[in-house]
This record gives sequence, structure tokens and C-alpha cells, in this order.
Amino acid sequence: MATLAVSEERKNYLNAEYGIRSWLFTTDHKRIALLYLISITFFFFVGGFAALLIRLELLTPAGDLLTADAYNKAFTMHGQVMVFFFLIPSIPAVLGNFLIPMMIGAKDLAFPRINLISWYIYIIAGILYIHCLVTGGVDTGWTFYPTFSTEFSNTKVIEAGLAIFISGFSSILTGLNFVVTVHRMRAPGMTWSRLPLFVWSHYATSIIMLLGTPVIAITLVLVVLERALNLGIFDPTRGGDPVLFQHLFWFYSHPAVYIMILPSMAVISEIVPCFSRKRV
Repeated sequence: MATLAVSEERKNYLNAEYGIRSWLFTTDHKRIALLYLISITFFFFVGGFAALLIRLELLTPAGDLLTADAYNKAFTMHGQVMVFFFLIPSIPAVLGNFLIPMMIGAKDLAFPRINLISWYIYIIAGILYIHCLVTGGVDTGWTFYPTFSTEFSNTKVIEAGLAIFISGFSSILTGLNFVVTVHRMRAPGMTWSRLPLFVWSHYATSIIMLLGTPVIAITLVLVVLERALNLGIFDPTRGGDPVLFQHLFWFYSHPAVYIMILPSMAVISEIVPCFSRKRV
């Protein structure tokens, strides 16, 4: 009986279930956070490898490691992977998933299955982008500026755009999950004024995700449609406006800076008070 009690006490999210299936179909927010950690770390090394190629190319004046086309592709790959597959999802998807329910006294996020689906969407987007890289890559720069991306580039612009478009759904679902969780699943007595700064920061980040990510998604769809159907949306010779793309793109990308920095400040707001022994 005592042995059974001890074994029950020692159960945690790591040993409650075993096998790959238990991880791939889990709805435990801690396990999903670890799945995000593994996949995001992989993309960090992919983007870091592209950065290494760029720096090696610039190491000597001759610059004879990469061709001009390969350099543009490595530069684009580094920017897009680091921004859309590492920087934006890294802290919210990993630490946010892991810590927010525990910090507000909830057993899990409001929508555990949607949380798992958001990870699968991220993986699908990542696989599509990796396929884009190994089958030719894209050389437009991470911003997809037209009219180069819509008319003159002969690389996998449509595939890369769709991959980032799909990854945006992962961000939207994660942000929605956090907002609903903070609103509806706080423990009794956990008022808004008592929420940790970590939770506040992720709450603000989630709102930015919900407001900004649909705009970049629509923008990338317009780029894909422009390239596939030649609609002239961004072509000034046909009545289009290339500056429209910049307005739409930076409507998201400027707030995206805060999607990256607010969670980082949230981590600092937990670490500094802990080691300085001063409450915030």
C-alpha cells in the first residue's frame, strides 16, 4: 500500500504515460510545451546554419563559398526561419504553454485539443518550408517585397508564402488559447491585479498575435495570388500599388517586435526578482 502511494505521488507529466503515441496525441500543456521546444530548437539550428553560411561567405573578400543566387537563398532562409519559426513562437509556445496554467491555478489551458492542433499546424508549416528549401529555396528576402517576389523571382515563392501563412494559424490558435485561459480559468482569488507579470506579458502578446497575424496571412495570400494568377495587385503598371504590400506587411511586422520582446521581458520579470529577493 505504501509502495503504491509513493508511486502515485511520483507520477508526473513525463512518466504518466509512455510511448511515442502518448506524446503525439497528448493534451497535457507541459508535454505540448516540450514538443514545441524540440521542434523550435530544430528550426533554430536550421536558421543558424544559414547564418553560418552567410558569415563564411563574408569571411574573405573573394566570397567564393556561395554563388550569388545561393547567398540570396541562404539570407532569405535565415530571416524567414528565425522570425516565423523561432523568434515569434519560441517563448510563448514553450514557456507560455508550460507555465501559464500553473501560474493562474488552472489544470490546463482552456482548449487542450486546440493546443495540440496548433503544434501540428506548426509542424505542417515547417515541413512545407523545409520542402521548399530542399527543392530550390526562395531568394526574395524575408519580407517578400513585390514586385520582385511576384514577377521576377524564379524560386519557390508560393510554397514559402503558404508555409508561413499556415504557421500563422498556429500563432492565432495559441494566442486565442492564452486569452481565454487567462479570462476564464483563473483560480478563485486570482484577480487581475494579482496576476504575475509573466502572465500579463503573454496576455498582451496574445492580443497582438490575434490582431496582427491575420493581416500578414492575408498579405501573403495576396502575394501568392499575384504570383499564381498575375492579378496586378502590386503592379503599378496595371493600377496596382506596391506600397500597399509594405503597409500591410509592416502593420504586422512592427507589432511582431513586441511579440518577440514582451515574452522575453516576462522571463526577466521572473528571474530578476527571484535572485535579487525583491518583489516587482
